[in-house]
Amino acid sequence: MNNMEKRKELTQKRNWSGIFELNGVKIDSFGTKKELSVLGDYLQKDEVVFALVSGVMSQSVTSNDFDFGANTWIAALTSERVLCLDHAMMSSSVDTQSIRLNRIQGVSASQGWIFGKVTIDIGARLIVIDNCEKSHVKIFADLANQLIRQKDDEAASPSVSNLSIADEISKLNDLYIKGVFTADEFSKAKAKLIDKL
Repeated sequence: MNNMEKRKELTQKRNWSGIFELNGVKIDSFGTKKELSVLGDYLQKDEVVFALVSGVMSQSVTSNDFDFGANTWIAALTSERVLCLDHAMMSSSVDTQSIRLNRIQGVSASQGWIFGKVTIDIGARLIVIDNCEKSHVKIFADLANQLIRQKDDEAASPSVSNLSIADEISKLNDLYIKGVFTADEFSKAKAKLIDKL
């Protein structure tokens, strides 16, 4: 993924405007200044932010009782998930929705005359973030789909190093069977390879 080290650095510094700039767009904090101020508190250790988009989302079953209708949320695409935050206006409460990347089937972007929309397909339902900056939605969706594809590829294929270590152990076993190694030598060599996993 492009600029991973820079994204990691900006995330650690909570430099959200830097994330927007890295993606080639201007920061959009209209209606989401409170959400941006607490975003870092909701990230896991080593979680990296790739893109941000703010827009209107309908309330969900996890929303505060005092919230009605649709509110302005910030959605952060991270190395692990899409994290959506809605900070209450009159209190310090924050509504969150967290969708793990491996649960997302796809992310779509729609661009209208003035605003855009991001739709996150999680199979059983769609999560829609509407009234977004139209230049932000395509970047968010493209990066999300790249991350999802990367996670799928990683899950589908075992790592090369694990395969090569398994091959090495198999070769050691063949040599042991042929009598090249003693049982003790075989055990020590096998233990060294297993430690590399």
